[in-house]
Amino acid sequence: MHDIKFIKKNGKIFDEALKKRNLPICSSQIIKIYDTYLENLKKTQELQEKRNLISKKFSSLKNQSEIKKLKDDVVKIKQDIEKFNNLADQKSIELNNLLIEIPNILDNKTPIGNSDKDNKITKVVGEKKKFSFKPKNHLQLGENLKLLNYEKASKVSGSRFSVLKSELALLHRALMNLMLDINVDLFNYLECKVPELVKSHCLIGTGQLPKFSDDLFQTNLNDLWLIPTAEVPLTNLHRDELIDSNDLPLRYTSFTNCFRAEAGASGIDTKGLMREHQFGKVELVSITSPEKSMKELERMTQCVEKILETINLPYRLVELCSSDIGFSSSYTIDIEIWMPGQNKYREVSSCSNCKDFQSRRMKMRVKNYESGEIYYPHTLNGSSLAIGRIIIGILENFQCDDGSIIIPEKLRNYMKGLKKISSKKNDEKIK
Repeated sequence: MHDIKFIKKNGKIFDEALKKRNLPICSSQIIKIYDTYLENLKKTQELQEKRNLISKKFSSLKNQSEIKKLKDDVVKIKQDIEKFNNLADQKSIELNNLLIEIPNILDNKTPIGNSDKDNKITKVVGEKKKFSFKPKNHLQLGENLKLLNYEKASKVSGSRFSVLKSELALLHRALMNLMLDINVDLFNYLECKVPELVKSHCLIGTGQLPKFSDDLFQTNLNDLWLIPTAEVPLTNLHRDELIDSNDLPLRYTSFTNCFRAEAGASGIDTKGLMREHQFGKVELVSITSPEKSMKELERMTQCVEKILETINLPYRLVELCSSDIGFSSSYTIDIEIWMPGQNKYREVSSCSNCKDFQSRRMKMRVKNYESGEIYYPHTLNGSSLAIGRIIIGILENFQCDDGSIIIPEKLRNYMKGLKKISSKKNDEKIK
């Protein structure tokens, strides 16, 4: 939720922020609704004070006609209080419904642009691998190795699902463990095992609801939704809390399955591990003081980079422009790896600084008990990493001309010492 006091004082700045996202300006509309809310609230308070003064007169009155008149006045005031109180509530709901669908204000560092073509590449690491043969994509490689099966997945769940088998399933588990170890041991994130079903208010807090309900999976049980990312439960661990400033920064990491309807992705990557309804991901979440959040984002990005360098995958960092950045983010860096089978870079992580946008929505505050200051912290999140997409990167970057896959050296301890995935060992086990 946006700070209404900021909007009242900085209407032009707020409108300029909306223009950067190619959205219509609305500060005057917001202020008008808010002022009407305050007017009705003020009238309610004035009438309550008047009713209290009249009530004090009853004990001193003996004349029945005067008593009756005062009673009539109290009844009328009570009706007016109810009327203005209802009007105030209506304006409060109208204001909240408007504010809750307005995205975060962009940081000045966010590039201005009209599409993803205006995103800014800021760093390139590693050389694109050269092959003496035409590289295959991960679909061809996985199916030829009989380790990736879409027919079985479709039989069970329909399209946009996959079954990984044997060494490929082991690779999925190995990557999860490698990522968590780096996040915990090298970057001091606290590992958590969190629920993969959450209440509506949690998705409202992080910004997925109400605007993006079509991209989510809702159950028919107790207002529960499948999570699109572990950002949702991890950030909401501190909703409605007052955090001690001495405990900052808070850093969490978790592996979860994630579930997305991909409602706006019809016809895009319909087969393969790029864009599935269910996928595994390791997530990073940080909660920190406002003045340190950009440094925290840099640290988070370095954590993701460390994983990619450990696996030896070529990657680049990309600043997302104003038209491509997420709803809750103020500034985002995407990490993209080179995928030779597709002959392009593809995104595997987004690291975002949401500033106080989410903490306001979930009423998360911080108190400095020495100074007494209370403020909203900044929240950050990042994929570390989307495992299916890293599997694509490994299959395509480490493929051999015979279709086998070399296991990156520093991943082999997590793969029971396996150095290569070869078709000779992989006769299909699911008939």
